[in-house]
Amino acid sequence: MAVALAWGGSASAYMIGSTDVGGVDTLLGETNDLNANPSGSCGPGNSPSTELCWINNLLTDLGMGTTTYVEGDKVEDQSYTTVDGSSSIIAFELSSATEYFFIKNSTWYGLFQNSPELDWAVIDTSLIAAGFNLPRDEFTISHIAPIGGTVEVPEPGTMALLALGLVAMSCRRRFMKS
Repeated sequence: MAVALAWGGSASAYMIGSTDVGGVDTLLGETNDLNANPSGSCGPGNSPSTELCWINNLLTDLGMGTTTYVEGDKVEDQSYTTVDGSSSIIAFELSSATEYFFIKNSTWYGLFQNSPELDWAVIDTSLIAAGFNLPRDEFTISHIAPIGGTVEVPEPGTMALLALGLVAMSCRRRFMKS
């Protein structure tokens, strides 16, 4: 039990004021050419279908399953905030907790695997191409799209209830031994 509590207490997260925005999300891929993926051409332009083709080619190349993209879930002109104490890590709240999120800025595209425990996107801009122009005060993210549907986020009360149950079982065991 002590190991579980120590592991849970050692989780690192970034903050914006008093809001915990979680850890940095994993960059799965980025490009300035949606047809550059070795799995095949996705067609001309940057329509939602072309973007989804690139996303699914990338996920397939990484050994992951294909996913969906609902154009109506796209958020345009997404603003962001630099997390406390950092000049390169930005965060913004997602419209819903999703498995992946896709960002577009100018002619650059990026796919990130989201940390499902929070409804925030957290990006280390030092790990992405300079073409994204992030972070800069004069830029917003052209658009963000939640990819792959929503992910169930456990309530903090559920975790507290689980911990309380483990403590109660431990106390009962000690009581039974004595």
